[in-house]
Amino acid sequence: MQTCEAERDDEDVCGVLTQGLILVGRRWRTRLNERLKAIGQTDARCAALAEIARAPQGMPQRELSERLGVEEPTVVRLVDALEAQGWVERRARADDRRVKVLVIKPSAMPVLRQAKEIVTGLEQEMFAEMSADDLASCVMILRRLSGRLARV
Repeated sequence: MQTCEAERDDEDVCGVLTQGLILVGRRWRTRLNERLKAIGQTDARCAALAEIARAPQGMPQRELSERLGVEEPTVVRLVDALEAQGWVERRARADDRRVKVLVIKPSAMPVLRQAKEIVTGLEQEMFAEMSADDLASCVMILRRLSGRLARV
């Protein structure tokens, strides 16, 4: 089994993989933002909306911050923008009024559907001609990395 200490064909496999992950993430986000611009949105806003929509009873801002992997002040600005567009509502949690719970509004659903179509189109285009086994292997590795990074 290949490890980061061992090199393969004079190539630092883990270094190449690390740089590849960073570059692919940046390029993916750039391409996605280019396409989302057609509906006046960004991947950050759409990702936040999608996470909030998955929590029908509402989601605390802190949890949204954790799920998106961004600092809480960034989430506050993001939610301010979503609230200004009339897509989310901040509510005080019944058992602790200091905690703000984010609730999706029905007016957000059309933009979520449009964003999903755009994301699906990008996925189909980018993953075309890749085998199911290769994609499953990538998912497995990404899940392992994500789990390790979450514990660090």
